[in-house]
Amino acid sequence: HGSTLPEAADDTLAGLMEGVETSQQAREVIRNIGRVAMGVKSSVVRGAYHCAAGNLAIHPLKRPGLAVGFYLKALRADPTCIEALQKLQNLLTAQKRIRRLERTDWEVLARLDDSEAGEAIWVTCWSGLAAIYAASPRTILRADAIRKALSAFVADSDDELEEQGVANFPNVAP
Repeated sequence: HGSTLPEAADDTLAGLMEGVETSQQAREVIRNIGRVAMGVKSSVVRGAYHCAAGNLAIHPLKRPGLAVGFYLKALRADPTCIEALQKLQNLLTAQKRIRRLERTDWEVLARLDDSEAGEAIWVTCWSGLAAIYAASPRTILRADAIRKALSAFVADSDDELEEQGVANFPNVAP
């Protein structure tokens, strides 16, 4: 399953993930990932381990609630793990857990270095917040302000913003 292997995966994780087809195999690999991840020194690679566990929780286990926990762990280990953030945004939006999503976006933004402003993870967080705030008449001004700041900071044109997913972020209902 190449699609379930995060970008920052090391050879050990790739080996663990190889040939996982059944729910039983997935549960076993998730347990092994948990054990191995504790000894991983690199926060980026540790984040990839938790992200891979989240991917397995989705397929083949079909347990989105479990996946959310792994994606949150991945972001705690590595706040720049964009794959975990994007999957988390999709899951939490589908589960209508908008407040959790808002809190997560703010937590990730708070942990990013100043040098990461304008990077994909930064744009993803701000875009997520804009979508959340656009869903409520009470917070629509926040959404407009975020969109204006994003367009001024990130791109010179709307085309670039669309490419980065800012202009067409999925609608979120509170």
